[in-house]
Amino acid sequence: MNFSFTKMHGAGNDFIFADDSARLWNTDAESIRKICDRHRGIGADGLILLRREKDGDPIRMNYYNRDGSPASLCGNGLRCAASFAFRNGLTGGKKQMSFLSGGNLLQAEIMDENGETARVEIVCTEPFRAYELSPGETVYKGGAGVPHAVKIVPEWKLEHLDVDGEGRRLRLHERFQPEGANVNFISLPVDPGMPVLIRTYERGVEAETLACGTGCASAGMVLHSFFGFPEKVSLLCRGGDRIGIEISKEQGNLKGVFLTGPAKTVFTGEIQS
Repeated sequence: MNFSFTKMHGAGNDFIFADDSARLWNTDAESIRKICDRHRGIGADGLILLRREKDGDPIRMNYYNRDGSPASLCGNGLRCAASFAFRNGLTGGKKQMSFLSGGNLLQAEIMDENGETARVEIVCTEPFRAYELSPGETVYKGGAGVPHAVKIVPEWKLEHLDVDGEGRRLRLHERFQPEGANVNFISLPVDPGMPVLIRTYERGVEAETLACGTGCASAGMVLHSFFGFPEKVSLLCRGGDRIGIEISKEQGNLKGVFLTGPAKTVFTGEIQS
């Protein structure tokens, strides 16, 4: 049996998408690892299956990391999900839609005519706190749908940082167990008009990715809460794309962020089950 899919990327963070309304896709870890394999499969950072039970219902988004493990949210994936849903008739042509992912109801909006730019809601699921892991090493840990750690690094050091090595060390740090964390390294710009540079080690991919949406959301929340940055900030990802962050508040308290950035279709195809 053949299954149709769409390969997409959000700022270089790439995914395999499919409409799984018929619930035919095999989601065991081994099958997901095979199709995400960049040499023997389609190749991607993750698999995203969308399903809508009936018109008017939120679209269910099920996300699986490249290693086959499920995750409750992916920010870049959510932007691509909005684009996929809009361009494949799941929204009835409407640019505004809602998704159910990891138990969170999230809003999304297409920002252009072609469905290649989207604005999505990321909820703060765990308030960020400062942890002193060792003398002189402070890391901020919280949740943006999935657990994230944020560490400030000088710009000169960020460019040459061993993100895989340092990211894995912090991802497995005893203070962040048992679930571990995605790890983001950011530098504070000298010029307030310049974007914040960010590099991310993703849990489940177990390597640096070109961008991480929930990582950008986490960085925005840390910058606003601990460093007095404005509610709107631009981040420059490793892949060269910019992600816009806008802090969302409810009754004066931080609720989360709105994430704006690219959502591109790369190609479509079929794969055998």
